[in-house]
Amino acid sequence: MKVVKVILWIVAILLVCVVGWLYYMGFFSTLKVTEKEVGPYTLVYEDYTGPYSNTGPVVQVVYDKLVKDGIKTTDGFGIYLDDPSKVKATQLRSQVGCVIADKDLKAFRKVARRYKVMKLAKMMGITTEFPIKNNMSYMIGPMKAYPAIMNYMTEKKIANEQIGTCLEYYDMTGMKITFVFQLKK
Repeated sequence: MKVVKVILWIVAILLVCVVGWLYYMGFFSTLKVTEKEVGPYTLVYEDYTGPYSNTGPVVQVVYDKLVKDGIKTTDGFGIYLDDPSKVKATQLRSQVGCVIADKDLKAFRKVARRYKVMKLAKMMGITTEFPIKNNMSYMIGPMKAYPAIMNYMTEKKIANEQIGTCLEYYDMTGMKITFVFQLKK
């Protein structure tokens, strides 16, 4: 009987720890979804085909190249081109990399020819934010953000055809991920 009590206490403590960790990570938070303008952004990227969960190392490659060329950047991004509920994980297309801050554009222009660069114009988007606590935030964030945005679209009667670019902006200074669904005009 004493062994059972010890086991139950251990299970209870572990459960409290897991729930506390999930709370800290934002798993139980309610995300606020809004419509607002985002951008413009100068994006340095690589194309990637495969599971979206594997894009992190590609962002790191772009970041490392920029640092080697003397370009300081802190923010990253992912533009996700396919709906993972409709496309096989191995065929998902994305463009991922780093955001060049306006203050660094002059220095970047000297090395820009070595990179794939796109300008993302200012756009109106459906947005929500999720805090970055550690690497798990990149998995928990989408699990929370995308359903919240989809619920918002349903409530506001926004059709999928009215949505353009799907962007995740990784703000490493503000320690948050901003999820953006572009609203087409």
